[in-house]
Amino acid sequence: MATDQREALLDAGVSVVQARGFGATGVRDITAAAGVPQGSFTNHFRSKEAFGLLVLDRYAARLDAIMRETLDNEQLPAAERLRSYFDRVAVAAAEAEWRRGCIVPDLAAEIAAHGDALRARLCAVLAQQSARFEAVARLLRPGDEQSAADLGGFLLAAWHGTLLRMKVERSSAAVDRFRRMLADILDSSARP
Repeated sequence: MATDQREALLDAGVSVVQARGFGATGVRDITAAAGVPQGSFTNHFRSKEAFGLLVLDRYAARLDAIMRETLDNEQLPAAERLRSYFDRVAVAAAEAEWRRGCIVPDLAAEIAAHGDALRARLCAVLAQQSARFEAVARLLRPGDEQSAADLGGFLLAAWHGTLLRMKVERSSAAVDRFRRMLADILDSSARP
C-alpha cells in the first residue's frame, strides 16, 4: 500500500507539475490528484524539494525513453531522427491542447525560487539532453565538433523556448515556426 501511494503521488506529481508548474503546485494539489490522504505525502517525502527531484527524474526518464526511440534510432538518417523526436513531443502537446509543455524548461524558468539540489539536478538533465542532440548533430556535421555541439545545444534551447511560448499562446504557432526553422537548418546541413 505504501509503495502504491508513493507511486501514485509521483505520477500525479508529474501531471500536476507539468500542468501548473512546480511553484504553483501545492501538496494538497498533488495528494488530491493522486487520490491519497494529504498526510501520506510527508510519509513518503521529506520535503517538497525532495519530491520535486524525484518528479524531475521520473519525467526525465520518460523523455529519455522518447530520445532513445527517436534520436538513437539508427534505422533513420540524422535529420529524420530529429524530426521524429520533435514530432513525437509535439503530438503530446497538441493532445493537451497546447497547455502542457516540458517540465525541464518550466523548472528552469522558476529556478530562482528553488534550492541548489533541484538546480543541480536540472543542470544534469539539461546536460544529458544536450548530449543526445549533439550526438545526432555530429552525424549532420561530421568532423566539426564545435559546430555539432553548438547545434545540439541550440536545438534543445530553441525547443524549450518553443514549448514555453506554445503554453503562453495555447496554439501550435510556436511549434509550427520551430518546425519551419528546423527544416531550414536541416536543409542547410545537407548541402555540401
